[in-house]
Amino acid sequence: MKKHINNIKDKLSVHKTLIQNFSYLSALQVFNMLLPLITYPYLIRVLGKETYGLVVFAQAIVGYLLILVGFGFNISATKEVSIHRDNKEKLSEIVSSVLIIKSIFLILSFLILVVLLWFVPQAKGYEALFYLSMWMCLYDVLFPQWYFQGIERMKYITYITLVSRLIFLGLIFVFIHSPEDYLFMPIISGIGAVTAGLVSLYIVLAVHKIKLIRQPVSVLKYYLLDSVPIFVSNVSIKIYVSTNKVIIGAFLGMAEVAYYDLGEKITSLLKVPQALLSQTLFPKINKDKNIQFVKKAFKISVILNVILFAGTVLFSKIIVTLLGGEQMIPAIWVLNILVLSVPVIAMSNIFGIQLLIPFGYSKKFSQIIITSGLIYLLQLFIVWPIWGINIYSISVITVTTEFFVTGTMFFFCKKYKLW
Repeated sequence: MKKHINNIKDKLSVHKTLIQNFSYLSALQVFNMLLPLITYPYLIRVLGKETYGLVVFAQAIVGYLLILVGFGFNISATKEVSIHRDNKEKLSEIVSSVLIIKSIFLILSFLILVVLLWFVPQAKGYEALFYLSMWMCLYDVLFPQWYFQGIERMKYITYITLVSRLIFLGLIFVFIHSPEDYLFMPIISGIGAVTAGLVSLYIVLAVHKIKLIRQPVSVLKYYLLDSVPIFVSNVSIKIYVSTNKVIIGAFLGMAEVAYYDLGEKITSLLKVPQALLSQTLFPKINKDKNIQFVKKAFKISVILNVILFAGTVLFSKIIVTLLGGEQMIPAIWVLNILVLSVPVIAMSNIFGIQLLIPFGYSKKFSQIIITSGLIYLLQLFIVWPIWGINIYSISVITVTTEFFVTGTMFFFCKKYKLW
């Protein structure tokens, strides 16, 4: 018995950093996903589903620009930092390059939004909402989560984010009391996010002594090109994520956006455990290249996500009415359809993020995601004239696209003898 306990202690000691990072990420991700659901019952009732849907629609539009600003550095920069974590000079180069590129894309994104608002009828009279929603892009520039993930020091992100989000939570109930107060949503979110970003940058530059140095074009080009496959993948993923809300808002109405958003919010919360596992394991797998370790993680993630799927379907009506009330009943079937993607995405995450990318098949990963975007669009054009566009057909198309991604990634993992 004593020997068995000592073996457990030894294993825990070996994976101490991994366990700590998982714990910090767990607290962070769970809180990030719970916060919208904590405020949701209040906001949907105070703002009403039409106004709330408009806010979500604005976030979906800005979400496209967020892809440009992020440019896939959440994975490519994490990989670079994890490899060079003990080299201060190289880390300074990486951090400087990523921040410079992101800042350029932030300016470009704002200019694109100015032009875009001329062509979005739903934005007329609500331009301020769209501009204020750009806090999402600014936050992505200022908050270097990729750096802290790369050095496997997630406690900084956790502490900073928890404090900023708690402030946000309190201000929601102080300032928002009627539909006319909808602009306070992006304002409050922006203040909390930017503050968190500035504090985290201070830690990187002042505490960790990382220097911001002007980089030659050749170096910037290297990091830009290195991230292109991930960027292209993110574009394709966004096609069947934010595009759903944009299509629903453009052709069906803001109430329908609210229905779909609720189903998606709950589904996103269920994906948190897999996201935690992925973000925690990626630096280790990228460094160790241990396929057996990945297979163990796969078994755990599939079992966990199947349980989450079954439990959600069983209690879907209770969950939806508890959060949104009777007015949100149409979201029940949206949730029941979208939740099918939870175990499927868990598998594709292992095959793609934890196998194809760390083992040198980033381009193939990118090609699969690009193809998935085309598959989504193909389904959309087939379903549109036959079934029509509604929140349920959009949900089905989204799930079938995820099945395609998972199946294709598994095929190539087998082909490259990674599984």
